[in-house]
Amino acid sequence: MILEHIFTIDERLVGIKVNKIYKPEYRFPVEMLVTGEKFNDVEVTLNKPHGKRLIMESILKLLKKGPKQYNTLVNQGLQQFSWTDLNDSLEILLLDGIIQITFKNKNPRKAIDWLPKIVQLDSNAAGSFLEEKPSIDCEFEELKNSVANLIIDTESPLKRYVLRWLEEKAIVEQSGIVIADYTSFRKYKSIVLIVAHYINLKEYGEKLPLRYLSNQIWGQPGLLSTYKNEIILSADITLDELDEVLLPDINATLYTPLILISPVEELKNLTSKFFEPENSQDILLFSVNEMNSYVQKIIEIIGNSQNESLNAFLKDYYTLNKIFSEDNDKGSQLSALNNFNNSINALKKEILKTGQIRYQFEMIILEEIGSGSFSRVYKVFDSESKKIVACKVLFPRSYFKQVYGNDGDEYILRFKREVRLLTKELHHRNIIDVEKIQLEGSPFWFTMPLASFSLEKWIKDNRQASEEQRMEIFNQIISGVKYLHEQDKYHRDLSPKNILLYEINNQLEVKIADFGLAKDPQSLSFFTGLSKKGYGQVNFTDPEQLNSLARSTHLSDIYSLGALLYYLLSGKLPKKRFYVSVVCQSVVMKAMDIRSKRYQTVHDFENDLKGCMELVKKTKLYVPLIILNLLFVWRA
Repeated sequence: MILEHIFTIDERLVGIKVNKIYKPEYRFPVEMLVTGEKFNDVEVTLNKPHGKRLIMESILKLLKKGPKQYNTLVNQGLQQFSWTDLNDSLEILLLDGIIQITFKNKNPRKAIDWLPKIVQLDSNAAGSFLEEKPSIDCEFEELKNSVANLIIDTESPLKRYVLRWLEEKAIVEQSGIVIADYTSFRKYKSIVLIVAHYINLKEYGEKLPLRYLSNQIWGQPGLLSTYKNEIILSADITLDELDEVLLPDINATLYTPLILISPVEELKNLTSKFFEPENSQDILLFSVNEMNSYVQKIIEIIGNSQNESLNAFLKDYYTLNKIFSEDNDKGSQLSALNNFNNSINALKKEILKTGQIRYQFEMIILEEIGSGSFSRVYKVFDSESKKIVACKVLFPRSYFKQVYGNDGDEYILRFKREVRLLTKELHHRNIIDVEKIQLEGSPFWFTMPLASFSLEKWIKDNRQASEEQRMEIFNQIISGVKYLHEQDKYHRDLSPKNILLYEINNQLEVKIADFGLAKDPQSLSFFTGLSKKGYGQVNFTDPEQLNSLARSTHLSDIYSLGALLYYLLSGKLPKKRFYVSVVCQSVVMKAMDIRSKRYQTVHDFENDLKGCMELVKKTKLYVPLIILNLLFVWRA
């Protein structure tokens, strides 16, 4: 391939989608997948008046056999056609959503220099070119059955609209204009199905992202959104009403998609255990057998026996199985395990190029719900589990290098430490759980249950909450912190934003979150214990920690507990404690005193607080608040 035969594309071009892949060790993206935003039909593209049907058919015939190296495809094409015609044909096929092109960055350490590497059929076009399609009548019968299952037991007035559309095989607005009919089946089916889903979801008080349904129906995440205007016009609803049930997404704002192929990651985690020295041969054999369920899931996902990466993966898996069953030689086992790991990585890379599989496991980003110095938190829909969760996403490495220079690595280490703590070391009902984790490639991210609200929001929305409700919340906070200290860990960033509340069966369950500043005294990491920077939220952080994180201890958390107690009981920031008193004011003041006069353990703090609250219950009806506080101080 010579320099003049390099296909280029403007990333800003209307009609294309760009997904870039970053790696922590590089400043610039290493790979870019370019696809068309819309797909109508292969025949529609071929029949356009461009005079390039012959060359396009030649390209698609090659791609039907599987993805092709760009050089190979171009060299074969140049044997019959000119470079200008070949280049124009590739651009049209790309814009019309028929093909995808993967570009590699020639020098990701220093600049962006894209070279085309792989050309393949888009998942929507695969199998449609020159293939025999099911008859339109069969598709219509399937549509009717799908709609019946969705709306048969519903009471929505929109139900009669949908039934009329099916009976008349057309969608006609009140003025008589035909919006879609049986002959434009893709558009017709899209509108009918989406309105049916809208009826079903609204009836049962449920919600789904429109992008998710678009993937399920057409294997194209953005297709249904192109019909939004026709949908609201047909159903006589507003855009807000549609978006309330069929949730919009902001995936296009991400610099790279968030995708985790669960069976592949679970298999990788399982193989990593093989390197633990304490494992016996029996344990290793059990782990090999345990792999089988994940291998079967991967086969089901790919579903193509002709996939070369899958066949290589299975070959190495069966070899691994045989060696661990028949050969106790550690060298042979280690060699087989390394080969299998390489096969997993190759297969994962191949899977991520396949649109339909990518979309099956992608995180659909609904909205941003928080951000900090080194990460953002999104409300996302997990396409695999079909539930809405929170997803914490670390900024890319290049951001940290640009903003913090040589200190940028601190934030990456902090994020990894947070994941390690929450997955391997901390397990308590009042500490947040981590569900999915992605620490390979960029960005790093993990998911966790989506809270009903933060403590900060709960206080703002529940000014009239009783003292009992507030103390129940605080008792759960102190329970979580006490567990942390028992594990010889300190949070160092306890604040209303990092206390999450979950409404479960009309009860509030409290979870402590955001362990990015958590300290492990046993850690050798410079950043967990010795950073000279100050961190934390000013109103809730030990003043000595604000000056230097290295000076933080378990007493820093006790200070924050005192601040949170005051905030919960008063609804005011802790700096107001000198002017506005609360129940057990003396406990608050002692917890927030200088370190030498502060409670020295969470246990001491908790005992004093319990004693104070018991005294309050006995005397509250008869004694003013100021006398109560003086009485507790005298009693102590």
